[in-house]
Amino acid sequence: MSITNVLVVDDDIAVCRILSEERYTVQTSQSVADALAAIEQKSFDVYVVDYKLPDGSGLDVAERIRSKWVATPIILISGYDPSAVALRAEKLRISDFLEKPFSREIICNAVKKAIGSPKAASELSQADSPVSAVAAKPTKSGFWRR
Repeated sequence: MSITNVLVVDDDIAVCRILSEERYTVQTSQSVADALAAIEQKSFDVYVVDYKLPDGSGLDVAERIRSKWVATPIILISGYDPSAVALRAEKLRISDFLEKPFSREIICNAVKKAIGSPKAASELSQADSPVSAVAAKPTKSGFWRR
């Protein structure tokens, strides 16, 4: 079994703690600036990104992730109305959206689902490949679930 590397971008460390307890290798960033620096240093298997961060929008982080890795799963989390971000999130092919508050089970299942998705599996095999090396196909995202 390979180790799954997760970047959690959230100013609340609860998600980081939960995923660490589930034996994922977790790095946390609490701001857009920290997340962008982390993304430049290495790739991750899954990104869990909060919509509202102290210095900006998690969608800006998702946009940077998508510009580097077209298929890596991004899970967007938020305590705000999902309809406000729906269009931009769909364009960024967000893998899943979780509305806060959510349970431990919900976040763990979302990460497991993201890791097991066919697009994640194809990109995990090319984890450090730049965006140009990964075949991109626009797909209809199914990221809205409760």
